[in-house]
Amino acid sequence: MRHNLGNDLPSKNNAKMVRLGTLTRTVKRGLSSYYLKTGDVEVSMINIKDMANGRIITGTVDRVSVRKTPLLERSRIEPGDVIMAIRGFNFKVAVADDSAKDFVISANLLALTLSDKVQPELIAAYFNSPIGQNMLQSMASGATIKGLNLKTLLDLTIPLPPLSEQANLSHYLTLAREYDDLLRKELNLRQKLSDTIVLRIMR
Repeated sequence: MRHNLGNDLPSKNNAKMVRLGTLTRTVKRGLSSYYLKTGDVEVSMINIKDMANGRIITGTVDRVSVRKTPLLERSRIEPGDVIMAIRGFNFKVAVADDSAKDFVISANLLALTLSDKVQPELIAAYFNSPIGQNMLQSMASGATIKGLNLKTLLDLTIPLPPLSEQANLSHYLTLAREYDDLLRKELNLRQKLSDTIVLRIMR
């Protein structure tokens, strides 16, 4: 029998409103330019450009030399950390996986280590959604470059489904992301094919 995708998703909204700070165990801040002046150790540093589709694109992450200080160790991320852009025009959010373990984050980012009461993928998906992005944009301040205040961010209340439903929701979010990746690869291949045909004709 054919399985209909989404049949085992919750049929109604059972989410309750929870303060983000209540779900956050640790906040990790990014390294400022001060730590990049004279480097003692080389690390992989995540920037906003390395975040797409709710995850870290490790292939684009730059290697940089930084000062070896206690703050450097505190800025290293772990799998499951939610990485948030806090400066700029697009407040991207991503979840770090095993491939980004021990990477550090730039000053334009912060990382949240969440409690076991929430799936990190749900938080990232919510803030990447139109509703979440509108919320972040509305609370950002700054004349030229917008920025998010940490205290205000942690005071945000967000919908949180029961833990028993989060696994299914997280599973479908992962499937949707993988499907998006396949579509993107297909579009790239089609574009390369079109370019090749045009080049052969014009020659």
